[in-house]
Amino acid sequence: MSKSSSTSQPGYSCTLSPQVLEKAIKELNEDPNTRLIEVKNLKIRLEKLPGLQPRTDVRFLLRFLRARKFDQERSFQLVKNYYDVRLQSPEIFDDLKPSRVRHVLEDGTVEVLKQRDNNGCKVIVIRPGNWNPDHYPFTEVPKAVFLLMWKILEDEETQVSGIHLINNLAGFTLKHAAHFNPGIAKTFMGIIQDVLPLRLKRYDFVNEPTFFDVVFAIIKQFMKDKLVKRIVMNGDKFDKIHSTIPPEFLPTDLGGQLPPHSNKELLDSLLASDAQFEEDNKFGFVQMKVNSGKSVSKSGDADMQGLGGTFKKLDI
Repeated sequence: MSKSSSTSQPGYSCTLSPQVLEKAIKELNEDPNTRLIEVKNLKIRLEKLPGLQPRTDVRFLLRFLRARKFDQERSFQLVKNYYDVRLQSPEIFDDLKPSRVRHVLEDGTVEVLKQRDNNGCKVIVIRPGNWNPDHYPFTEVPKAVFLLMWKILEDEETQVSGIHLINNLAGFTLKHAAHFNPGIAKTFMGIIQDVLPLRLKRYDFVNEPTFFDVVFAIIKQFMKDKLVKRIVMNGDKFDKIHSTIPPEFLPTDLGGQLPPHSNKELLDSLLASDAQFEEDNKFGFVQMKVNSGKSVSKSGDADMQGLGGTFKKLDI
């Protein structure tokens, strides 16, 4: 039995509230009457792709369809991108599971807030200033971000309403910036825009250091125009963030009333899900041509520049 058929098709029951379902219908072209037909059509296409052993269960494929507004071609390409990059960037994705980045998750460098913003988005706070370059390489940070995003994308409301990123740059120094390069920026922005099945609705930067213009210029060249328009630069002010998330639901480092990294329930749930990610890691391309045409397998090598290889950029 192939991997694609080894994941059973459980009876699907939509968990969206009436309000969020209405949003999915209006914004994502979701039709409850044809939802499973769209999943089946995407499954059939993926199973015909040479060398790919994909997950094809309803809950997995639905997140890709929602991320691309139920456009079959764009959804198919997004799933392909997802498996392409897992092959092309083994430095991030080989044996990827929460226990491997426990240190990043527990030091507060990445956090998911309990409360959604006023638009229903799940909020992720990234604190690159918390990262200690002497303790672990920066590539551990995008690993942790990917795992957290993938975990919260299990929730159907998050698939529909999207994600709100807040990058708190307090404590981000030139020592940190020295480890940041175009390859890392390209990989991170590529994963967010063209690999993960998510809707990034807003991206805040706060406490930007004086040299951040140079760093942002590196990042911006890999951003699509739509994402650039969703960026908010806050300086050392929190009023724009507070207009979307009340202070009582924010950590103190964002002018709120909660201690940092207080969402212990989600952290514990993620750290207890190694087996789930190990199962996900069994799926993907067995063998394919990457970049130069050299044949590589899942144990192949790549660097942070490799993301620009075979996966296709998509409109978001």
